[in-house]
Amino acid sequence: MSTGFNQKFSYTQSSGFEKGFSGGPRPIYTPGIKNDLYIGYYADDLSWFTGRTPASTVYPTSTIQDPPTDDGSNFSRRWTGYFKPRTTETYTFYLTSDDASIMWIGQPAKIEWTVSNALIDNGGIHSVVEKSGSTVLVTDAYYPIQIFFGELGGGDELTFSYSTPTIAKTTNLTGLVYYNALLLSGRGI
Repeated sequence: MSTGFNQKFSYTQSSGFEKGFSGGPRPIYTPGIKNDLYIGYYADDLSWFTGRTPASTVYPTSTIQDPPTDDGSNFSRRWTGYFKPRTTETYTFYLTSDDASIMWIGQPAKIEWTVSNALIDNGGIHSVVEKSGSTVLVTDAYYPIQIFFGELGGGDELTFSYSTPTIAKTTNLTGLVYYNALLLSGRGI
């Protein structure tokens, strides 16, 4: 069985998305998604996060957001974990941000993420802009997900939402996002 990721990526049942990745201890999927806060702006440099220590880490369970309040300037966030869809259908994901945001889902979120294989590229310094991307997901599979967000100056905001043909656009991720409790340091996927 093969299902496409925006027709650029595909996976098969043997690739491990259904049951977790092979080659090490089986993940312990825990409700929530890892949200690391960093001091400094990543400026669309995807390697910027590598080797940096977050100033703080939380594990939100219901939303991925940086509220539209003035949290200061010159910071970045990285959310990492898994998205587990309840239905098999086309999912449209949305990033609304001021400033930069980029999202990957599936294998590109776990390894070798680049701007060219991002599902959503909302990079650069800008006021609030929403961008979206769509892909077919299979029910009950754990898809690695990674989102970068950066704020340089002025207002700041990031809101993540999704919709499908049968689910109205929502920010509620309760029961849909997980992190690997065995990987509390690093990216969590």
